[in-house]
Amino acid sequence: MKVLTILIPLAVIGCTETGNQRADQVGHTVVGQSMARAKDEVCMENLRQIRAAIQIAMTNADETPPAGLKDLRLPPEMLVDPIDKKPYDYDAAAGTVKCNHPGHKKY
Repeated sequence: MKVLTILIPLAVIGCTETGNQRADQVGHTVVGQSMARAKDEVCMENLRQIRAAIQIAMTNADETPPAGLKDLRLPPEMLVDPIDKKPYDYDAAAGTVKCNHPGHKKY
């Protein structure tokens, strides 16, 4: 009986609609928003690693950025936003990469 007493409030909290403060409006429950925040962290880490790989590629080559992100030979799932699965925007001339998902532009 004690197990049910603990699980029922957790189930209600996870299913409760909340005021969504996210720019992309992803996650309509507490659990959904927590999962979206975790994917935000994955996106930031992906971009950090991609940028590091670009810098390494520029050091190893003639100081020019790679022609495309696929040239970095990173896992394909690292080259897309984890929420909407759209590829990151890469400017080969400048060697910069960014995410255009709402709320991720500052990453």
